[in-house]
Amino acid sequence: MNLLKLYARDRIGLFFGVVFVAFYVVALFAPWIVPTDPLEMSLGEGLLPPSITHWFGTDQFGRDTLSRVILATRVTLQITTSALLFALLLGVPLGMAVGYGGGLGDAIVMRLTDMMLIFPTIMIAIVIVVVVGPSEKGVVIALGLSQLPNFVRIARSATLAVRQESYVEAAIAAGASWHNILLRHVLHNIAAPVIVKATIALPGFVIGASSLSYLGLGVQPPMPEWGQMLNEAKNFMTRAPYLIAGPALALSLFVLAANLVGDSLNEALDPKLRSRRSLPVKMMRRRMVSAP
Repeated sequence: MNLLKLYARDRIGLFFGVVFVAFYVVALFAPWIVPTDPLEMSLGEGLLPPSITHWFGTDQFGRDTLSRVILATRVTLQITTSALLFALLLGVPLGMAVGYGGGLGDAIVMRLTDMMLIFPTIMIAIVIVVVVGPSEKGVVIALGLSQLPNFVRIARSATLAVRQESYVEAAIAAGASWHNILLRHVLHNIAAPVIVKATIALPGFVIGASSLSYLGLGVQPPMPEWGQMLNEAKNFMTRAPYLIAGPALALSLFVLAANLVGDSLNEALDPKLRSRRSLPVKMMRRRMVSAP
């Protein structure tokens, strides 16, 4: 509750937090709120301009673009959230284990993550999805593995800082097992940087998933996805430029909202950032009080 109060102080962050949650609400109820069947073709209504009936027009197969954007929201967020959870559930425990244990295992894992970080994330994702195959499952595995080094490193660095604390040393002296220490003491205290990292990384997952679908390596037709819809719309830029509006607006707005939510959440969880941000406000109040 205290975190919500701190977060609510940022009006911009609060507004885009509502937008962020609204995307997930749309994704959750997408099958029930679409105006028409997003997969049903009607060639006689192909490439209709925006109207009251079709707010974003229709594509070359006569499918309602708004309905496809809504369904694509569900598909995109389902893929990216699954990929994010995959990277979190694999990377955080691994980073905690090597950070707490150290030794040869720590050295090997860190060198492997360094090697993966040399290459661009999208390049690693493309290689993985080519091996696994172009599908929703392949995109989840590709994005999760390509972002895995970032979560391993953030969990390891936070664990190294917590490992030196007195309460961890007291737990060790009391005879607590290493997995008990990691779960009860370390994980609780590194949760804040991990949550912030996950929130800030989410736009990268969305852009990565859309990029793979744009290249034909992600979600396959007829199932819609933002990147795939952009790829289809580029073929009709001169004849039906309105086709690009729906998926481009949804993608841009979600990435913007997720970025601002991550920044606001980081400020709410980091006392240094909160004090730095509140300093100008305190100075202004002092000037108003001291003014004649």
